[in-house]
Amino acid sequence: MTSAAITAGVTREWVVAPDRAGARQRHASTLLAVDDRLLCAWFAGTEEGTTDNRIYVAARDAANTWQAPSPIRSTEATAHWNPVLAHAPNGEIWLFFKRGDRISSWTTWLCTSADGGLSWSDARELVSGDTDPRGPVKNPPVLASDGAWLAPGSTETWNATGTVWESFVDRSIDGGLTWQKVAIPLDRSRLTGAGVIQPALWAAGTTIGALLRSSEGCAFVSISTDNGRTFPSALPSSLPNNNSGLTVASLPNGLLAAVHNPSTTSWGTRCPLSVAVSADGHDWQTAVVIEDGRTPLGAFAPSLPAASTTGFEPRDAGVRTDGIGEYSYPAAVVVGEHLIVTYTWQRRAIVCAAVPLNLLVQPQPNRKASHDRTNC
Repeated sequence: MTSAAITAGVTREWVVAPDRAGARQRHASTLLAVDDRLLCAWFAGTEEGTTDNRIYVAARDAANTWQAPSPIRSTEATAHWNPVLAHAPNGEIWLFFKRGDRISSWTTWLCTSADGGLSWSDARELVSGDTDPRGPVKNPPVLASDGAWLAPGSTETWNATGTVWESFVDRSIDGGLTWQKVAIPLDRSRLTGAGVIQPALWAAGTTIGALLRSSEGCAFVSISTDNGRTFPSALPSSLPNNNSGLTVASLPNGLLAAVHNPSTTSWGTRCPLSVAVSADGHDWQTAVVIEDGRTPLGAFAPSLPAASTTGFEPRDAGVRTDGIGEYSYPAAVVVGEHLIVTYTWQRRAIVCAAVPLNLLVQPQPNRKASHDRTNC
């Protein structure tokens, strides 16, 4: 297995470095710029779905030093998953996360901070008594031009008859006090797998775009033109997707940047980790490689899995993996002249990478731009 080398100009540092014993898994980071600091959160435990998983938060100070992580308080003896940091309309910082023993039955909980992430409230349910996992599932909410707050959500049904994935946008017009679920339709008749989950949203005028992880070998896209009140059926884009989490950021030059693993195999390799750019959310071109699976970071060397396996066992109780060769689940924000990206490093650590914005430029015309998007 080979991949392109890390692009010149990209720098990387540990948010939290691997344990020497390698017994603890860390995964699914989220990232937020707060004044002259960065906040990063992730979940960590023995492995996905075990009851010792908790949410951890670390800050990078104005001197660009990552502080030691701290756990979010919780007395509930159940797994915690997929934190999402966001600036709320009222000026607070909100930290959403999932809680539950299984993905199909987890619920969304919330902590808030009024002091820039220095301290956090006790956790509460986002939607009291709701049996569905509401609010964001991996990527942060966006603010629409009409003032609505839009959270990208999804549900996963795992049972003996098959797995069904569906996506939606939760829309709040009162700053997150109440939420209205807006479906992202999907023609399931042409699918080979479970469907689409974990939307990544962007906003431009009255347009709200959603780029979605899929089981079909490429990311799907759905674009609302009415501030997220309705969405058309999601269709395949040209962006490869390996059925792993991705994220989107709007760039100052008007382009979109998607951080993803450029593989077309469902549950395929999660290396390399790249940034692709697009002018419309449909057609994408790779611009930068962030992680190649070969370049050491400090005293730790990465590794690639054997060519015959990817090492993932997807289950309702959480993916089982040793993490070998995994560089995945990115989060991204624009800070100054850089796109800042955090990601999972072999399930053992969280890395922060800085990508100069001058590397993320207008893509050349895509030869596949006129392809029939009924297939990837």
